[in-house]
Amino acid sequence: MADHVFCLFGTLMFELINEDSDELLCILATNSHLRDIMHYKPRREHLPSVQGYTETVLPRFITEDYRTHFRISKEMFTAIISEIQEPLTFRHRGGHDQISPSKQLFIFLCYMANKETMREIGHYFGVGKSSVHNTIMRVAEVFLDKLLKVIQWPGFDAQETTARENQLSFGLPDIMGYLDGTHIRLSGCPRGDNDFINRKHFPSMQLQVVVDNHLAIIDCYTGWPGCAHDARVLRNSGLYDKAEEGGYLAPNKVIAADSAYPLKHWLVTPFKDNGHLRPVQRRFNRVLSSGRQVVERAIGHLKGRFRRLQEITVHEEKNIASTIVCGCILHNLCILCHDELDQYVDRSNEDDNHPNNHFPNIFQNAIDGVHRREQLMNALP
Repeated sequence: MADHVFCLFGTLMFELINEDSDELLCILATNSHLRDIMHYKPRREHLPSVQGYTETVLPRFITEDYRTHFRISKEMFTAIISEIQEPLTFRHRGGHDQISPSKQLFIFLCYMANKETMREIGHYFGVGKSSVHNTIMRVAEVFLDKLLKVIQWPGFDAQETTARENQLSFGLPDIMGYLDGTHIRLSGCPRGDNDFINRKHFPSMQLQVVVDNHLAIIDCYTGWPGCAHDARVLRNSGLYDKAEEGGYLAPNKVIAADSAYPLKHWLVTPFKDNGHLRPVQRRFNRVLSSGRQVVERAIGHLKGRFRRLQEITVHEEKNIASTIVCGCILHNLCILCHDELDQYVDRSNEDDNHPNNHFPNIFQNAIDGVHRREQLMNALP
């Protein structure tokens, strides 16, 4: 076969040298067999890749190397693998060697911490692109099954403690959490659905979070396309239903949010600045804005540390949502382990986070919400 290919290729080169370009094009156009031979590429049985990276290089990494490459400490890696090792061990069905649980977690963390393609990640770990994809989806499923518990709504006692700490820090009483929405950029619209194009004209999926004063995410909700207003996302979330029913927040406790959201008895937002605010109202806005920096820092840490959330390249909505929630889980694990936070906070894309918040709230403020805001404002020292 190889001799035949070289013979025909030599004939073509001879024609290239001795014939003018028009006649050469005519030869190629009329000789389909010759065109097929020119595109012939013998299949390679083995593609070169890095070998022994997991077995020989990674064991020599210290904690700082782990933070650089995987955005978590070596100790945290050990804690995570001890929690999820069993479900990542599956029966070998033949074919290629089974990927060990530790290697699966390394692949997943490399994906979450960086922007490399699955092909590039596979090159490092000596596995194919499809194996990388399957590994990431498998580990994400185990994360949601075993580690979702780290995103937990606090009980009444914890809410009281958070409210007291917030009052000592910012001056406003009864605030047990801060709510905000952010846009997770996508490489393309899932299913070609233009509803994912937001007001900044890039495709995204909404992520709504509530955080406490320690930057921990105590509630997250994702899945809505980028065109949706933040208030509409909230209205369709489980948080909204539970808070409206009562019994989800401790008595008199509230969540603080920005002006994109409606006032509720459990949700407090700033006064709309129409140029005629009273001094006490402007002061209330300043204090509320100072407190809300907590949620902005949390979002900045989430995207700055786990850079996959700066742009997700998978196209299935379910996989996009699971990747986002896994990022929130990893963020909370860092909080629980008191891992370094400030060095990872990224504020470079803050304008992308809030494309809708410059637009008016689309739902009417509740009367009891208006009264609750007045009470908080009058409680300022």
